[in-house]
Amino acid sequence: MNFRKSLMAATLGIASTLPLAASAITIDGIDFDIGAIFETVNLFEGRQCAVGEPNCTPGGPIDNIGQSLQGVGYVTGIFAQNGGALWEDGDNGRELTLYFYDYVAEYIDVDTDPFTLAQEAKIYFSGGRVDIYSQAAGTFDPTAGVAGSIASATSGSLFLSLEGSGIGGVISGRKITLLSESSSGSDALTTGSVTGNGLLDVTGGAAAAFFDTNSFGCANDLAGGCPDDADKKFESIGSLTVNGTNGWAFSGTGIVRDVAVPEPTSLALLGAGLAGAGLSARRRRKAA
Repeated sequence: MNFRKSLMAATLGIASTLPLAASAITIDGIDFDIGAIFETVNLFEGRQCAVGEPNCTPGGPIDNIGQSLQGVGYVTGIFAQNGGALWEDGDNGRELTLYFYDYVAEYIDVDTDPFTLAQEAKIYFSGGRVDIYSQAAGTFDPTAGVAGSIASATSGSLFLSLEGSGIGGVISGRKITLLSESSSGSDALTTGSVTGNGLLDVTGGAAAAFFDTNSFGCANDLAGGCPDDADKKFESIGSLTVNGTNGWAFSGTGIVRDVAVPEPTSLALLGAGLAGAGLSARRRRKAA
């Protein structure tokens, strides 16, 4: 990783003096450009139940410490920083789906207005894993219930695997990786509007070399730092409803921000090419 950072810095330093142009990359039918990009996603999420766990409804709301969160979704589009579409759901006959799981509720803070009884709640999660798949367009079925939608979201080839990265704060020795905030006129843990934010670190997948960029750092207050700086930052907004949506307590949308870079091999070739061009120019100047 250190070699790659050094190579990137040297190469980008040389390249900064040259005209820049977007460089399109296609991995398993998914198109994106080198540089800062963002993805829009549709999300469905709720409780994750362990085998044999009593009184647990898969997809239900998180309302107690120690409960786990899971969910599914799909990418509606990948966009350049200026908003131009690079890839949209169904392009090249492909879709990008995601399954996230193993986020554990470490602490729940609920404030109730004594006069209106309106509530605001914060849930602090640790852990978390996200698997993103490229598969044939139309495979994912969010209406198939919790088990069915998970199965339809995970039948393709692994595009990226990620794990939660610390956003700040440690509870019971575990780093907080996701913060969920909700507000409601009654019970903020089961109904109302919800926002979420967190960080992710790339750990594998076909596109890992392009997105393992450490672009979003590590929270300063985390004891011992992070094993690796975060590669993606996400924000979500949506709602909790009494009856849920297709078996999921929460449904909403999100934005994922990241920076794509060339593969290390491409960086090395680019650096060698630029260095060679510089050497050739110096030789010409000496000859003159």
